[in-house]
Amino acid sequence: MCSRQAVRNLLFALPLTALTVGCGGEPLEQPTDTAPVAGDESPAQVEQGVALGGTYWWGTSTNGFTSTAIGTATNRTCFLSGVQGNLVPRVTGSWSGTGTFISGGNWTVYVSQNNSKALSTGIQCLATAANRTAEVSWYQGSAAKLLGAATAQRRCFLTSIEASGGFNSNSDYVRVWSDGLNWYLGGNLAGDGGGSAVCVDVPENHGGWLWVAGDPGGFTENLAYNPDSVACLLSGIGGHFNTSSYTDGVSIDYNAGTRFWEMTVVNGKRGWGNCVK
Repeated sequence: MCSRQAVRNLLFALPLTALTVGCGGEPLEQPTDTAPVAGDESPAQVEQGVALGGTYWWGTSTNGFTSTAIGTATNRTCFLSGVQGNLVPRVTGSWSGTGTFISGGNWTVYVSQNNSKALSTGIQCLATAANRTAEVSWYQGSAAKLLGAATAQRRCFLTSIEASGGFNSNSDYVRVWSDGLNWYLGGNLAGDGGGSAVCVDVPENHGGWLWVAGDPGGFTENLAYNPDSVACLLSGIGGHFNTSSYTDGVSIDYNAGTRFWEMTVVNGKRGWGNCVK
C-alpha cells in the first residue's frame, strides 16, 4: 500500500480563540448504508451560498485508493470537516488516509486504505482562494511545519489525515495553531502518521472549540451560531481511529433547524473546530 503522496505522484504523471472542552453523551448508531456517497449541496450551502463552496462526504470499505473530483480549485478552498472509521493499516508499513487535495485544477476527495474497513471523510469548501498557501504536510518525528505568517485574515485548517500505526491511541493528534507570529502544523502520534493543511484569507474569526468524547461515549455540541455566512472547519483531530464505522469519529455539520454549526465526537475522539466568516 503506497502513501497518499506516492499515489498522488502517480496520478499527476497520468494524462489528464475561545477554547471549550467537553465530554459525555451517548454512542451514535451505525448506518445501514455503507456505500461511497458524494454530495454537493447542504442546507448550509443553500442558505450561505456566497460563503460556502460545497459540502461533500466520501466513504468506502473498498481497498486501494478511491477518489472523485469535487469541483474547481479556482476561487474555492476545501478543508476537512470530518473523519470517521478505521485508519489502522492491515499490514505493518502500509498507509491509510483520507481528505482532499488539488489535482488538475480541481479539488479531489479521497479515501486510501487496505484493511477492508469503513473509512470516510467530510469536506467543506469555502468560496474563496484569497492568498491561499501551498499544501504543507507534517509527519510524526518531524518538527512542526511552518504554514505561513500570522496575519489579520489568515486562517488555517486540515486538508487530510494519514496513518501507518498512528491514530491508534486516545492521546494521538494532529492540529494547526497560531502563536501570534506564525501558523504551524504538528502534533503527537504514538506511531507513524501525520496530516496536511492549507491556509486562506477569511476576514472574520468566529471562535474556536475543543470537544473531547468519553471512551466509550459520544455527543454533539454547538459551535458558532450562523446569523450570516459563518462556516466551521476542522483545525485538529485526535483519538483512536480503529473502528470500522462511518459514525465513529469526528465531524462538523450545519444544523439548519437550530442555525448552529455542530461538532460530533465519539469514543475517545477529540476535535478542534474553528469558525470563520
